[in-house]
Amino acid sequence: MTLPPALPGTTVRTGWWRRHWRWAMPLAVVVGIAAAAGAVWFALSQWAYWSKSSTPYQEAMRRARCNVELVEALGEPLRDGYLPAGSMHSNGQSQFVIGVSGPQGKGRLFLNAKRSGEHWDYPMLYVVTDANEAIDLTALDDAEAAERCALAECRAKGECPPSLSL
Repeated sequence: MTLPPALPGTTVRTGWWRRHWRWAMPLAVVVGIAAAAGAVWFALSQWAYWSKSSTPYQEAMRRARCNVELVEALGEPLRDGYLPAGSMHSNGQSQFVIGVSGPQGKGRLFLNAKRSGEHWDYPMLYVVTDANEAIDLTALDDAEAAERCALAECRAKGECPPSLSL
């Protein structure tokens, strides 16, 4: 059954969607994709901020920047990548793979940390450079390593390799 024709002098109003769907549908799709991309970007930015502000991450980067062998291989300034891969659990375990780079090359820093109380222990902490050279950043005494910077000490004593002298 069909509707009877409209009375003369009156017009049938069509809905907004029926009149504008040709441009509204693609716009809705683009806005939806942009919102999803924005949500992913926000989540990744928050993860990067949260992980970079953690104690294990900060200590790993401090040790990397203080290591004479690593600074000699990659150069100064030593920079970390934007987005570390890994995890940090509430039970006190942390694992990260951090991209590091300098003017002379790149590498990946591998970090495994365990917390007992307020003290962090770093059983695995090393960097693999692009030249497949492994540079160990672990220390026999983590409490002592947290207070020392071998690069600053060798510069103060004038015992650094010529490429690291300021």
